[in-house]
Amino acid sequence: MVEATSTELQGGKPQEIELWSNRRLIHPLSRRLAEALRSTPVTPNAVSCMGVGASAAAAACYWGLSWPASVAAGFLCQIAWHVLDGADGELARRTGRSSPSGEVVDGVCDYLGQFVLYSALVLILARSLHGWAWALGLASGLARVLQANSYESRRRNYQYWACGRGWLKQSLGAGSRAAPRGWMAALAAAYLALSERVAGSCAELDAALSERLRQGADVERRTRLLYRRIQAPAVNAAAPLSANARTIAIGVSMLAGTPLYFFVYESVGLSLFLLWSLRLQAQADRALLAALGASHEPPE
Repeated sequence: MVEATSTELQGGKPQEIELWSNRRLIHPLSRRLAEALRSTPVTPNAVSCMGVGASAAAAACYWGLSWPASVAAGFLCQIAWHVLDGADGELARRTGRSSPSGEVVDGVCDYLGQFVLYSALVLILARSLHGWAWALGLASGLARVLQANSYESRRRNYQYWACGRGWLKQSLGAGSRAAPRGWMAALAAAYLALSERVAGSCAELDAALSERLRQGADVERRTRLLYRRIQAPAVNAAAPLSANARTIAIGVSMLAGTPLYFFVYESVGLSLFLLWSLRLQAQADRALLAALGASHEPPE
């Protein structure tokens, strides 16, 4: 077995794949907000809904304020969305209300907030490009759906195999009592179906990992450490696909006076980057499979 070193967890998340902006700014603020709300009637789902409001506020700032105040205010509202987006899950964990249904609500609110923001950016661009702005905005929005799903699914898979932190893929697939029902289940199933196509899932690797994790605590520990050592670089390399990076890109584009640069960057540049990152992910999967085979130990 290749030796690997463990990394401390904070809030149940492996810190080796956390973005610098999350570690230093977003997550500390999210934890403070969650702690402040812990003894109040505010629910995690309510915090998710507040995130929609923060995105709407960013849209209003970019649309209604004059430059450069619009850029500064819009960017700060987007930072507020990031904080709220982290605080809902943090509050759920601290109050024992974490659930797969909460994951779905969080995702729906995220996409709704981004829809409002992108609509405002399209309206701004339509002042100069007219109808073409809608086509470009639609292309950018669809690209974001694919890219965000790929990035987040890979991160969730990493958290599951690295430290046993399950997500919708486990609860929905196993028919858990806590799994979403009705329209939430339909949305979750659609999200996972897309994930299978854009996240570079490797069934052979999943089967090999599952088999080794059943071989006892010591083998499980070493397998998870090996997974983290080989897979972390591939996940970290996909950071430009993160929401944090997109917020910065929107701010830079708006600082230049138009959302055009962001839409082109997202629909073309990040789409090409996604393909490259999936190739890197596939290489990491093959390397991990080889390492698991070379270090295979029969069950005790």
